[in-house]
Amino acid sequence: MTSEQDIASLTIKDILLSDHGFSQTDESFEGNPIFSNGRNAKVITTNRDMIHCDHLETHFDSEVFIFCSRHRAESGKPALLVHSTGNLGSEALFGGTPHHLSVSAPSLVSVALKKLFEERNKTGLDEFDVSLEVTHHGPTIMKTPLLFVELGSSEEYWTHQGGAKAVAAAAMDCVNEPLSGDAVIGFGGTHYASKFNKIVLEKGYKIGHMAPKYAINGLTSDVLNQMITHSTNPIVSAIIDWKGMNAENKTHILPMLEDANIEVIRAKNA
Repeated sequence: MTSEQDIASLTIKDILLSDHGFSQTDESFEGNPIFSNGRNAKVITTNRDMIHCDHLETHFDSEVFIFCSRHRAESGKPALLVHSTGNLGSEALFGGTPHHLSVSAPSLVSVALKKLFEERNKTGLDEFDVSLEVTHHGPTIMKTPLLFVELGSSEEYWTHQGGAKAVAAAAMDCVNEPLSGDAVIGFGGTHYASKFNKIVLEKGYKIGHMAPKYAINGLTSDVLNQMITHSTNPIVSAIIDWKGMNAENKTHILPMLEDANIEVIRAKNA
């Protein structure tokens, strides 16, 4: 998925079309040509901001939607990012509905993170941070799994060719990765989930939805259940960033995980 409203997305789209074997079809969506690689993937362009694309299932019967998107941050720090989507709490400021999570694709999130790191290191993108982000923003209500792979974090970098090539490569690795294997969910830490980066990159975990420290006390049992069930991969454990949580967080979430019969593993022991 790409968007006419997103400079980074269009930069990534150009790379997908030029470098990854996509050709124009006779199909279109919202007036924009659809491109196919002739095998298992299409490049589709919407006129909407992608966080408001809960309508895609009425047009496409897809196995997964991979959103190639910009990332915006006040720091402006160049970044390559990947995450699942959803609103963990009562606000839905950036698309979707409150207290509702999309279907995560842990095996794809994890392979995308690995590819972004590989591309960063292989092509000398030393100024770029590479990270998972916790679950946030829309779309939230589709039953089709989805993930966002992002190029950030300011307009200067939304047209960065090397960064766009890294995101395109990660998206294509997702296309070829099976939706299989056991997975985990994560709790604690900051919006940029450094502890969870480590368990994916060094320990090979596949990770779905993640709730940061600032969202834990507002988690309901229903949202926790969605973290567990809205996943293409079976969720077998919860990884806890123990030092990235306070006592109130632990008092709130640990009994809920016990009630859900989910194994709890401290990140340092993962």
